[in-house]
Amino acid sequence: MKHFPTTLIARVKISVLFLAVVGLSFICRAEQPIQAAALDQLVVAAEKSHTDALVIWQDGKPVGEWYFGKPVEPLEAMSATKSVVSLAIGKLITDVKIKSLDQPVWEFYPEWKQGRKKNITLRHLLNHTSGLQNFPRTDVEIYASPDYVQLALTADMDSDPGASFRYNNKAVNLLAGIVQKASSQRLDLYLRDELFAPLGITNFTWKLDAAGNPQVMSGLQILPADFAKLGQLALNRGRWEGRQLIADSWFDVSMRPAQEHNPYSGLLWWLMLDHVSYAIDDERISELETRAAITPSAPADFAARAKKLKGRYKDTDALYLAMDKAFGREWPYDSLLAELPVPQPGKVIAWYADGSLGQQLVVVPGANLVAVRMISSHSDYNPKTDSFDNFRQMVLKLVTPAILLETKK
Repeated sequence: MKHFPTTLIARVKISVLFLAVVGLSFICRAEQPIQAAALDQLVVAAEKSHTDALVIWQDGKPVGEWYFGKPVEPLEAMSATKSVVSLAIGKLITDVKIKSLDQPVWEFYPEWKQGRKKNITLRHLLNHTSGLQNFPRTDVEIYASPDYVQLALTADMDSDPGASFRYNNKAVNLLAGIVQKASSQRLDLYLRDELFAPLGITNFTWKLDAAGNPQVMSGLQILPADFAKLGQLALNRGRWEGRQLIADSWFDVSMRPAQEHNPYSGLLWWLMLDHVSYAIDDERISELETRAAITPSAPADFAARAKKLKGRYKDTDALYLAMDKAFGREWPYDSLLAELPVPQPGKVIAWYADGSLGQQLVVVPGANLVAVRMISSHSDYNPKTDSFDNFRQMVLKLVTPAILLETKK
């Protein structure tokens, strides 16, 4: 296909410019602070990775939409759907149809008012710390089930609620039932009426299970430009065309580290941080010694080696270097040292929704920037080359580093 020089477009000093060049459409504004060379690189990388749609907004207006000769149609958001459901929960809390994030799930499903399940709250479902048993692969249990909500309700417990972070598709599917009980509407219909309609989003579909429950783990098919609108709603902190659809305070809660176990996890959104440091204190060293005492395979000198780790580390590389030095290359990453350090998250510089195939919705508050990348499931998809793993990093390069650390409220 032909390439229009995006460098030239980024420098155009007129209010609005429309261009149509073999599957590309641009809407550019005057003096936008996007780095032209970085935009060129992003567009080229998007096309190389078989991207179906690249959409960029800044200051609430489209910068450009690139479709690379592909049809403009709703695409499956995959696990990025979860972040849209987070907005639905925020709306329900705003309208006091859900009491709070700490409302126990048993108030919606009384059968859970027993055992460890009685302690599971809505917050635990949203930050992946419910403790419910889950197979990472959805085809093992979930897709084989006729009722995803009942599958979650009957799941066993693997750990105490809040004790550890475990990404859990089974648990989040229960949110469809909670939304319906709280709003008296099916999840997709509630979103249609309460959030999508005010944003002018009409062309979408949502996958249902055999029992008629909308999926939460994935399932939303949406136009890429409309997906960008949802990112803009988050960037606006719930405000759209003069209406506060979701309480401003929801974004203080949902777009920050949601628990101590994973600093990159918000409430069904993921976070980009300027840095993460780590601390290993006496309490963690004592915990390590206890683990070693009850683990037959632990090396005899494990406790002595662990004491060498006490201290603070500026980043993951420094921590791993210290672990390698203390335990050698064969130290047991996944057992005795699991979740050892206490993460000390730095400043949040971006939020993003993420899904398999490389579906991405990135929101950069300091730059008033929203970026979407989507690929269709029927493309000639190659996971080694098409997942676009560095999309978020390339989006950040569109603006100067100093802008990223600014906060706008």
